[in-house]
Amino acid sequence: MTDVPADETWPHRESGPVVRPYAVTGGRTEPADGGMLTLLTVLVATSRPLPTDDPARLAPEHHRLLGLCGRQMTLADLAADTALPLGVVRVLVADLIELGAITVVAQRSTDKQTGNVLQEILNGLRAL
Repeated sequence: MTDVPADETWPHRESGPVVRPYAVTGGRTEPADGGMLTLLTVLVATSRPLPTDDPARLAPEHHRLLGLCGRQMTLADLAADTALPLGVVRVLVADLIELGAITVVAQRSTDKQTGNVLQEILNGLRAL
């Protein structure tokens, strides 16, 4: 065994390889759609086949996200399940939407949802 200076060892080898988020997104920090995806955007995979003309275009993280979108999931859930930063997931999901591999599920207006939830909380507090 060679002698390696203590300051050059990696103390947490069991943590696995470390990849910087900008390396996963190819240096992009904003989604191609201009940031229209919110935390509560519901996504689902489509049955449309992925393009095979450029297999290097999709990172392993793209395929992981597609696997998770077999059922409806929010953008926040995808970020939590993949342990990737939310900004990275937004960029990768936008790529998949552009390819037609993921679609956004139509949602009710968030203003109505927020108003209804707040009204229900207020009614519950009054009932106490």
